[in-house]
Amino acid sequence: MKNNKLIYLAIGFVVLVLLAVFPFILPKLQLNIVIEIAFFSLFVLSYTLLLGYGGLLSFGHAAFFGIGGYLTAIIIRSFPGVHLLLVILISAAAAALAAFWVGFFCVRRSGTYFALLTLAFNQFFFAVALKWSSVTGGDDGLGIKLGDMYLPFVGNIHMHSTTNMYYLVMAVVVLCMVGCWFLLKTPFGNTVAAVKDNEDRAWFIGYNVLRTKLTLFTISGLIAGIAGSLFVLFEEFVSLGCINLVMSTQVLFMAFIGGTGSFFGPILGSAVYIYFTEWISGITENWEFFLGVLFILLIMYAHRGLIGIIGFVVDRFRTSE
Repeated sequence: MKNNKLIYLAIGFVVLVLLAVFPFILPKLQLNIVIEIAFFSLFVLSYTLLLGYGGLLSFGHAAFFGIGGYLTAIIIRSFPGVHLLLVILISAAAAALAAFWVGFFCVRRSGTYFALLTLAFNQFFFAVALKWSSVTGGDDGLGIKLGDMYLPFVGNIHMHSTTNMYYLVMAVVVLCMVGCWFLLKTPFGNTVAAVKDNEDRAWFIGYNVLRTKLTLFTISGLIAGIAGSLFVLFEEFVSLGCINLVMSTQVLFMAFIGGTGSFFGPILGSAVYIYFTEWISGITENWEFFLGVLFILLIMYAHRGLIGIIGFVVDRFRTSE
């Protein structure tokens, strides 16, 4: 056990070193893709908390991503010069509050009813963003202009720099992922696992199933809101694409590609999805067809995602030695 901890610490240290030097070894285009992978990994992780660890299939997870993104744009436009970290915190809190409200109604249902109810709420928030054009910009969306961000002992940081944006996004994403990792190792994480395994048995031994599911749903919405906020800070623009059904489908694709049963599946899933779509869209205009084929093959023959395939290959290699 001690040796395993040392191995994990060594791997973590190497990963942090690589993340720190990426801006010095990658061209600007590749660095932008890494930033995109980072905040989408966080978004997919928030979905994996629901589906992979909680067993809750949601078709409306983009609602919280969009709420975080829209509120980020609205705050920056309304209060120029506001600290970006404060913007992220407020946006995350708003997404968590929305998730609590939505979850209050949804977690009382399960299976198909839960999934369709989350879809209905997503369409409700989409309709608000579409019709309330005086605030959200409607079909036109909202553009923002980032200023400098002040940090103690560092001074003003110019946020139009790709390198500075990379470090901001990566710092927030890593902190959130570490927080989620430790959360799943707590008694609450064990409760979530027990509820997913058998709700009736969890009720019988004294767990509050509804409260556990609602807490998980709220935390998932909070993480999705942070991801949406980072997305808008990077793009300097928010539109209906952040909160529509396509975004909800996209996060589901990424989660299944990487593997919903693994904590690191979201990183692999988002990276493969983004690089695959970038590559295939440069070859053909019908890239969605090939993405659909990939998804179908994974569902039919690799339901544990790419992480499952890697694990299978590693196990076969060990047994062959």
